[in-house]
Amino acid sequence: MKLKQAVRMLGSAVALSGMALLAGCSDREDPRITLCKNLTTALHPEAQSIEWTGGENSFYRPRYAVTGLTFDVVDSDGNAASKTSACHYAYEALDDTAVTLADPLSAYANLPFKMTLNGKAFSDRELLNMVNTEQKRLGRKAIDTLQKGAKDAMDKVRGSGG
Repeated sequence: MKLKQAVRMLGSAVALSGMALLAGCSDREDPRITLCKNLTTALHPEAQSIEWTGGENSFYRPRYAVTGLTFDVVDSDGNAASKTSACHYAYEALDDTAVTLADPLSAYANLPFKMTLNGKAFSDRELLNMVNTEQKRLGRKAIDTLQKGAKDAMDKVRGSGG
């Protein structure tokens, strides 16, 4: 009986951790914008902080969309330098649907085919390496969240005398 209870609690913890992780992804910001921000942030490891000052999506249907970002990179002395970045996403929808009409970015790829920083484009290889690094970082974060949920559930089972 104790083993079944532990397995049930562990399963619940994993499910709740997974739901929490998914809820974090649906933070109202489109994942393409979040990815572009994450890639931009990774390009500034020396920054004390990055302050997002603006963003605009431009649609060039049926070819691609551009997520344009403006931001300030703040250094350790508090000095800020204004910059821009843009991620280009290929159009992937076969037809317009209620979803793509209500959420136009949903008609575009999840990964950018081009990225610029202050107007300078990265090579395909550079962009691929940046995207792969970001996906690995997010994967590690998801695994850490799930492991913590499982550990917390097991600690709770052990603490309850089960």
